[in-house]
Amino acid sequence: MTLSIAGHHTPHQPSQTGASSAPIRVMHIIDKLSVSGSGVHGITKAIEWWIPRFDKKEFQFMVCSLRSPEPAGDILNQKGIPTVFLSKSKFSPTTLTGILRLINYERPDILHLHGYGATTFGRIASLLTGVPNIVHEHAVLPKQPIYQTIVDKLLSPLTTKALAVSTQVYEFMHTVRQENRQKLETLIIGIPLNEFQAPPPAQINAIRQQLGITVEESVICTVGRLDVQKGQTYLLKAAPAILQAFPNTRFLIVGDGPDLTKLQALAQAEGVSERVIFTGLRRDVPALLALTDVVAIPSIFEGGPLTLLEAMNLSKPVVGTPVGFMADLINDGESGFLVPCHNVSQLAEKIIFLLQNPQLAKAMGNQARHICQSYDISHSQQRLREIYQELVV
Repeated sequence: MTLSIAGHHTPHQPSQTGASSAPIRVMHIIDKLSVSGSGVHGITKAIEWWIPRFDKKEFQFMVCSLRSPEPAGDILNQKGIPTVFLSKSKFSPTTLTGILRLINYERPDILHLHGYGATTFGRIASLLTGVPNIVHEHAVLPKQPIYQTIVDKLLSPLTTKALAVSTQVYEFMHTVRQENRQKLETLIIGIPLNEFQAPPPAQINAIRQQLGITVEESVICTVGRLDVQKGQTYLLKAAPAILQAFPNTRFLIVGDGPDLTKLQALAQAEGVSERVIFTGLRRDVPALLALTDVVAIPSIFEGGPLTLLEAMNLSKPVVGTPVGFMADLINDGESGFLVPCHNVSQLAEKIIFLLQNPQLAKAMGNQARHICQSYDISHSQQRLREIYQELVV
């Protein structure tokens, strides 16, 4: 259910820490549930996957978004996860009082913080209430605002535990966000591997027909928010060279976001618009990836991206950039390729190479699937369980 601060519901009763009958109560505080009109934030997906996997007798959860109600809240609502929207602006000083009121009402044992606003106000609330906190970073931002760097330097001593979603994010948290390495660890979120499987061939063929893609055509796919961060611009600029080598190629750009019109104009300017399909936000990503020959993830900065694991689990070779956990998970030349950010020529070269060598591409995809099996969502969920228990001892 979705709640407001004024909503009527029964607050949790204070727990007796260490009592076997009292579940540990965790409050996830997040700046917002979606980014740039993408529909669903990766953090929201992680929370959606994590919470139902915990034993309700051991743990109780709620989610607090600092912003106004968002459609993405329906995802949590469908999972039965209580969600509160504080409806605060980015720099509202009343954010702290809103969080403090919620803590007083809900009596959480742990504050799990995601985002600049959440980690700023959440750590202050942690100090004032004595509730331990987790600062969880999901990305490496190329230019952290100077005010946030100052705030982090002041507040990092208040961090109880810090988590990073990749090795690069770990270093970012230490060097930029000023977190002590003794409090910090890397925890790759993962995905629910058993839930992310290819549908039956008949369904895949039906979607191929729906999109107007013939069985003779090769497919290059990229999935993600349509935003400068995700680098779809570079795939479109690489498309002419790819089409020169393989004219019978289609490009699937899956997702929504603020750059849709800009990307459509670029496809037109590059003379490739007839070979590019902008699918919008889709719920059948496994089927789209299943009919794909090569997955491209030309991001310029990242924490995740979860699309990498989705593609790997479907045995697809990925051409990505060495950002976020792509640098950790892609064995260059063995399970996929890593190319420099912004490098159109190398992006095109590696995609062409995979199209020229389908058997090698298949072998690389199989290797990617093997690697992916170590990153089921259950692994991060189990580690979170241990961390939560450690924080309330």
